[in-house]
Amino acid sequence: MNRGPHTTPFAIVLATLLSLAMLSGCQALGATSERTDAEALTIRYHSGPGLINHLELADALGYYDGTGITLENLGQVAGGPELLRSLATNQSDLAIGPFHGATARVVSTGVELKAVAATYGSTRKNRQGMEVMTPEDSDIHSARDLIGGSVAVNTLGANAEAVVDTWLTSEGLSQDEIDKVTLVPLPGINTEAALRSGKVDAAVLNGAPKEFALKNGGLRSLAADVDLMGDYNGGSYTLRTSFIDEHRGLTRTLVAGIAKAIHFEQTHEAAEVQRVMGAWLKDHGRGDEVESLMNWRGSGIATPGGVLRDEDFDAWIDWLDAEGQIDVDNIDISDLYTNEFNPYAKRRN
Repeated sequence: MNRGPHTTPFAIVLATLLSLAMLSGCQALGATSERTDAEALTIRYHSGPGLINHLELADALGYYDGTGITLENLGQVAGGPELLRSLATNQSDLAIGPFHGATARVVSTGVELKAVAATYGSTRKNRQGMEVMTPEDSDIHSARDLIGGSVAVNTLGANAEAVVDTWLTSEGLSQDEIDKVTLVPLPGINTEAALRSGKVDAAVLNGAPKEFALKNGGLRSLAADVDLMGDYNGGSYTLRTSFIDEHRGLTRTLVAGIAKAIHFEQTHEAAEVQRVMGAWLKDHGRGDEVESLMNWRGSGIATPGGVLRDEDFDAWIDWLDAEGQIDVDNIDISDLYTNEFNPYAKRRN
């Protein structure tokens, strides 16, 4: 698959969002009518197997007990662009983990969304983030060796693509050379098999799929996101601005629970988090996800309680600008995120 701006899944999602914006009288999609206060207490969201999302962890820890908040899992989607489409069109209430670059792209078109807490990232200490990996016996030893080759990513137009492009650029490849590296979107569950069978030359792995692949051995790392970016938060829990405006009390309770769950993860061993989430998954009829959960080692969030910072967005905005995918003059960092509802924001000092 090529990575041209008109062929990526993100481009399709973006076209859908723009069409809907025009149909609604050229108003931002974030201004669409919200559900009533009672309806909004049921938080609709998409989840992913083998991943701990802190909304569910907050529920498992009892942080929403007595608040009236209930969770409605809408199932899985392909990645961040689809999460943003679902959120912007009011089919879901909370997007869990869209890449900051994808969020910036959507907001730059006039869609009113705000990130409220980090979902994932990586630090030099825990190195839980994305790595570009290849088989140990592969002829691929550098970025230049991938010219004419292929790299598997979970979806196009998101964090994995940004990491690959950032790495290739840092290794001195020209844009023409980068364009000759084919990105192949594959579900995380299929990526390791495709890599080991030679269907792709390298793959971006993170989370449980990376841990499982490392256990199987025979792979080596070509690049890691944290070596390229430093400690960072890569994606966020994201809400419609209209949801925030119309349900401020609910937003405060919702985000506080997520932030407290992030803090719980950051201050407890992975085994304890797995125990809590494993019991919750079984209680909610999702016991088949527990085995995958056991490969989870952490979310890698770089700040206490998932507090967001300008630098979590700046690098990706620069990447998008260099790619010609946004006009930086249409982006104000303050439009992308808020820490207003995160109780840990006041504790940073």
